[in-house]
Amino acid sequence: MTRKNMFEILKENYNILQEMHKIEFLFRKELFRYGRTSYTIEKLFNEKFLPYWKHRGSCLSCDEIKRKLKLPDTFFTSTPIEKYVSTIEYYENLIYPIYLSKRGMEYEGWRIEKDFNILIENIKIFLDHINYEHKIFKDEEMVLILPKNPAATAVAEISSTETAFAILKYNHASLKGDLVEKRNLLNAIYLEYETVLENPIDNYKDFYKKANQLYNNLHIRHDNKTKENNKNVVLEIDDEEREKWYDELYQLLLFCVLIKDNLERKKEIEEFLKSIK
Repeated sequence: MTRKNMFEILKENYNILQEMHKIEFLFRKELFRYGRTSYTIEKLFNEKFLPYWKHRGSCLSCDEIKRKLKLPDTFFTSTPIEKYVSTIEYYENLIYPIYLSKRGMEYEGWRIEKDFNILIENIKIFLDHINYEHKIFKDEEMVLILPKNPAATAVAEISSTETAFAILKYNHASLKGDLVEKRNLLNAIYLEYETVLENPIDNYKDFYKKANQLYNNLHIRHDNKTKENNKNVVLEIDDEEREKWYDELYQLLLFCVLIKDNLERKKEIEEFLKSIK
């Protein structure tokens, strides 16, 4: 077994709850100083940016915004992922105008702690691990936190916890080139939805057929890498090409699961519409 280097170990040992607590700590820290007065991000935003922010509505403080958003005071193992996302989105919308004004503030004599940049980087790392990213809408003065892969998020939300983790983990940048781990994740996803995948939906049968064929012939379900135990030999396919087809299978699996889920949703809508006529 190949020994993992320290950087690989650091990537693997990422605890979402612990990392969120670190982000909270940095967000609440006094990161700005002007003269003898120190400011947290919220205090600075309240005084310098909130009165002119397009989305203030009638809110007079960050505390009022948080109450309306129903953000948690802290996080626990039972905290739903959407609360993490909502809180990070709140943080990002306060950070964004401050970041844009950073150079001017420094010119005016503000002292800005290096932890401000560390906070921004830690948020980026956090979002990467939960398969989200921020999108900045400059004209609207808005930052939205969105799934990197909406299909992956949609399927993860209707999956068991272990499979949801496999679905989201598959997209992580650190897995590029790691065919062993991608094979394991694809196998876990397929096994949860095996019944769905082996019972294709009318008008979509070819998609299901192709998903099953890829799964059976790409050294995932069966050993297709040795001449003694192969169905279709893939010895000639190099790792780069095999990874490409792994990634295609991943997208196809998500598509097939979503077809089933959306058809069931369609039936429910049709029944509801009949009931109100």
